[in-house]
Amino acid sequence: MTVSTTTKRRASFWCYTSTCTPSSHFACLVNALTAIVMIIYDHLPKYTGFSPQYRYRCGETYGSLTHKLLLDPNVNHSETLVLSNRATDDYQVSRPPKNDIDIVNARYKRTDPIYTHPTIPGYEGFVPNLNANCGQRFTVLATEGLAEFERQQIKNKEALNKLETVISLQSGKGEPRNTKDRLLIESEFKLPMITVRPDCVGVMRNLPIDESHEVPRDHAPSPYFMDNVNPKKYFISGYAGHIPYGYAHFGATNVPATNSALCDFTSNYRHRQSTEWAPVTISKPDPPLLIQSTEIYHKHVGLLPNYYGHVPGQMFRFGKTFGADTKDAKRWLRGDFSI
Repeated sequence: MTVSTTTKRRASFWCYTSTCTPSSHFACLVNALTAIVMIIYDHLPKYTGFSPQYRYRCGETYGSLTHKLLLDPNVNHSETLVLSNRATDDYQVSRPPKNDIDIVNARYKRTDPIYTHPTIPGYEGFVPNLNANCGQRFTVLATEGLAEFERQQIKNKEALNKLETVISLQSGKGEPRNTKDRLLIESEFKLPMITVRPDCVGVMRNLPIDESHEVPRDHAPSPYFMDNVNPKKYFISGYAGHIPYGYAHFGATNVPATNSALCDFTSNYRHRQSTEWAPVTISKPDPPLLIQSTEIYHKHVGLLPNYYGHVPGQMFRFGKTFGADTKDAKRWLRGDFSI
């Protein structure tokens, strides 16, 4: 007689549950639920994992098709089930140590209540020391990081309190309470430390010191603007560029000819720079300093261009700019009809 695979699984399932002991009842229940899931269908709808040969089948629902693929001996299946077997890890869950939980809860009672245990996964705020660990769940990593941060804070606070106590005792502001405090008073080195060399106080405070300015060296000066007495004022042999006033020194060797030509160019350039190209200052009478803000037609200042108001006599005058023509615009009203 041939027994189907489903019948065998059901038989083994009922035999296993009927002979289980109370101590292993939970393990039996998990295996039973896994067997029931395998009997009904392989995967639940919306399962996004891989199902072998599913892409080559069609015409049935997802549950029925995955169930047939699970029982088909011609389909290569994975050696392990999709659901993890909790019997191998003895149903253990990684949890933070109780000492870390107590530290986090104690911190929650006396400081900022942002961090508490357990920290909900998906929290996007800052968690101390979270990126320093890996390999655990978010809640475990957050609790361990908070506990380590709190231990460091307590350690730093104790060191600061100890330093303040030493300074208070050695400066005479506090009284020793035990033998250890008395030994701190008699110590060779006392706090706060005293400056050994008072002349170095200015250096320690980073005070600026005036230094002589050093003119940077010009490594590529132009021979056109060198001094005429500079011995390097010449062009090297083989220079194929233009030599100003070089035609006047035809027949001489390269160094004397180019030196004389450059000296003539520099002298002529500086002479014209001080005479022909010098800026010219044109003097004119300054307008009066006092100008009424409510006055439109000023006597010494013209109106701004694009002024759309009325200017007396403007339509009868021509040949001047708008600014020059609008100076003392009221002269037309006084009978001055000059252009």
